Amino acid sequence: MDNNRIFKKIIIANNLRHFEVQEVFALGGLACSSSRIKSFMAGSGNKNHEQLGDAQLEQFLNGLIAYNRGALDEPEMLPRGIENYLLGLIESSNSAALAEIEALLTDAGASGRTPADGEDDGG
Repeated sequence: MDNNRIFKKIIIANNLRHFEVQEVFALGGLACSSSRIKSFMAGSGNKNHEQLGDAQLEQFLNGLIAYNRGALDEPEMLPRGIENYLLGLIESSNSAALAEIEALLTDAGASGRTPADGEDDGG
């Protein structure tokens, strides 16, 4: 399987939109336009097809790690993936899901326990 197919499958599996893919590339250290991303996703028979190199795929994967986990040098920052998910819930007016998340956060804050207290977080 070539890099473009791997790239496309990862984007689909993670339900990433073009602006999120741009963000992921930026977190990996590569500025990528929307048209370039589309050329990576185009089929090999398409005239706009551009082959995704190993270094570019590596930058994308490194950016995806930072996007989903958050930056190691800023552990208090909310990972972009979670932030965008919450924004999506707000935009779709999914108040039931937002209320559940708020209750979970309240419970976690009330217990005063975090995985940083030397306890395994189960993951």
